[in-house]
Amino acid sequence: MTKYSLGIDVGGTKTSIGIIDLNKGKVIKKIEIKSKTFKNDKKNLLNITKNALKIIRIAQREYSIKINKIGIGVPELINNDGIIKGAFNFKWENLSFKKHFQDFKIKAKADSDVRNALRGEKLYGAGKKYKNLIFVNIGTGLSYALYQNKKIYSGYNGFAIHFASSEINLFNPIKNKNFNLVPEDYYSGKSITKKLFKIINKKNIDDFGRINKLNLKQKKYLEDIAKSLGSLIALLVNILDPQCVILGGGVALNNKFLNKMMIKYTRKYIFAKSCKKIPIINSKLKNDAALLGAAAIFSN
Repeated sequence: MTKYSLGIDVGGTKTSIGIIDLNKGKVIKKIEIKSKTFKNDKKNLLNITKNALKIIRIAQREYSIKINKIGIGVPELINNDGIIKGAFNFKWENLSFKKHFQDFKIKAKADSDVRNALRGEKLYGAGKKYKNLIFVNIGTGLSYALYQNKKIYSGYNGFAIHFASSEINLFNPIKNKNFNLVPEDYYSGKSITKKLFKIINKKNIDDFGRINKLNLKQKKYLEDIAKSLGSLIALLVNILDPQCVILGGGVALNNKFLNKMMIKYTRKYIFAKSCKKIPIINSKLKNDAALLGAAAIFSN
């Protein structure tokens, strides 16, 4: 019997809402809306809800599919009870999607977007054959998720998703100096794009604002970024000792030069020689990884 669910992947910029065939991991129908259509995040929540209910009606009317379960992904800290415990992207702290959708007689469950992406890749994508793996998201923000012992590890509170979002302090006793850095402030998509456009030759920008060709300064900048990101990913490998690393997120997947350099430097900074050849592969599901994983949230 074919099972269907609705997946909602809330991103910092856009939100994807899709009818998903859970047996095949196939998107039957998907719509995309702006995550922040309004300045007020309560209105944005209602807008996402309205569109979710709309696509549920479309599923019934056009595909004869009845949907009574919704899986949701959010780019926030979310505890093991599915309650949002942060307001980095949206002012939704203490929101429970489970309670929110009860009024519509729909079962809902929420999880971190990066854990959903890992779930999607494990069930339907590049992670199917691996028993122990990490998914590293390098996009608007930097995050990771771990799969081990036949389940996704979420941590004691549910906050095991960050590896580069908090401040790092390093003390150099020889120079008697402290060095402070929040890696995400410099190595996430927003920061990288902003810097790239500062050192761009305008002739290499197309009508849509996309970079056609990297100049030497940009390549040097991206290699330096890749070196830092590679060292951070390698640190995760050194700590968690996974069987495989899957890279996802727009920054990791859309720039081939950065992707290649990042994998190179990750291998360089892995400590154990026998682990330097660990599979480091790109997301197979790409933009739909977190959407499919959200829809499959009740499968766990």
